[in-house]
Amino acid sequence: MSSTLPSTEVVDILTAATAPSEVLAAFDALAPGEAFLLRTVARPEALLLALREARAGAYEWTPLVEGPGHWEVEIHKRDARPGVPRRVTEALGWDHDRLDALETAAMEAWGARETRAATRLHLRFVCGLLRHIRFEEGVLFPEFERVSGTSPDRGPTAAMRAEHREIEALLEDVRLAAVSGVRPAETTRADLRALVHQHNVKEENVLYPMLDRALDAQETDTLVFRFQALDPPQ
Repeated sequence: MSSTLPSTEVVDILTAATAPSEVLAAFDALAPGEAFLLRTVARPEALLLALREARAGAYEWTPLVEGPGHWEVEIHKRDARPGVPRRVTEALGWDHDRLDALETAAMEAWGARETRAATRLHLRFVCGLLRHIRFEEGVLFPEFERVSGTSPDRGPTAAMRAEHREIEALLEDVRLAAVSGVRPAETTRADLRALVHQHNVKEENVLYPMLDRALDAQETDTLVFRFQALDPPQ
């Protein structure tokens, strides 16, 4: 697990942007590597579509809170040329790094006795990793099985699903500790870090690159957009 967010600084809080033009203006004001937090009471699909149509390939869209009645999304400006289709390895690997950094920041906050910040960071980490898992199992793994001809019951995706169940059990321990205002046990953290690390290595070195090779650029770009969308498959 890495220790810092991947070239990201949240520099602004946007609380009333309901029009795509407002979101695009706030996005354009960012420097590469910066981000802002979008908060809205309405589902922001139209805002995501506006970014995709007008700033394709230039952003990361990271839901933090997914309703009902309240959505929060971090919108990151990538250091990349707009319009270039996204690849699975880069986009989901970036999210791995983001989640690793959240977990590290949470533990640092516990160490500094900043309980509110630690709780918030750990709950965002848990929520983000569960969301990542849902996308992989609902969209990415079936696509891999389709293009590779492998069965869900055997091969790399079967192993990945089994590891997801182990990760989820440890994440529930982290969540329960966080909502109780207690630092997660070091044994839980050590087990989770080790499991997530070896899991991510297999995905980033085997599964994701195989998908990128099997699909054309527009197909992988569509997968990345589905990853960013609200409410990924259960």
